[in-house]
Amino acid sequence: GAADTAEYRERTRRMADSLASAGSRLVLCGRPPLGPGAPVTVIEYDNEGGAHALVAHVLSQGHRRILFLGGKPDHTTAQGRERGYVAAHRARGLEPDPALLLHGDFTRDAGHRLMREALKDGLEFTAVVAATDMVAAGALTALHEAGLDVPGDVSLAGYDDIPFARDLHPALTTVHVPYEELGRLAVRTALGRTAESPDEHLLLGTHVVVRDSVAPPQ
Repeated sequence: GAADTAEYRERTRRMADSLASAGSRLVLCGRPPLGPGAPVTVIEYDNEGGAHALVAHVLSQGHRRILFLGGKPDHTTAQGRERGYVAAHRARGLEPDPALLLHGDFTRDAGHRLMREALKDGLEFTAVVAATDMVAAGALTALHEAGLDVPGDVSLAGYDDIPFARDLHPALTTVHVPYEELGRLAVRTALGRTAESPDEHLLLGTHVVVRDSVAPPQ
């Protein structure tokens, strides 16, 4: 993802036009589209759909107050995952509490800081959905430092399914993102596209990986 700003669009459009004039084509991997008419191919994964499925899973366990540890508000990946969080609630006729949507960045330190702040501020929640596994790892440390058990006291889920997610204690429920497939497809697409190729926007699916960190609220 990236910050979807006018500067980003203008800079990337110039690059795309330059490549097109040289008979080649720009492939954007996990980046926001540039709009109609831009000579680019966009390949990304379904951030919103993955978050929707993950939050739906947490809701299905009986949770209703789910803290969301999101990314920077202007970051397209963070925006998609937050939209999925909201949409999953509304699909069940629920309206998420705005106080439970916190923003930072996609780092372990941010997850630790946001989780400590939520606990210090006395926010009421029974589950936490983090925008990345790294954020979830930081949140898990903060929960353990506060003497809380996961998932006995608080359920926790992440996003990305990076390798260490299964090695956390408990193993982290998360969303699998096909990063390797995205990379292979980007290479094949770049090698097979020319300036005359039609515009494309390819969206790769994600899926929930259920492990041990989410359970019904006590």
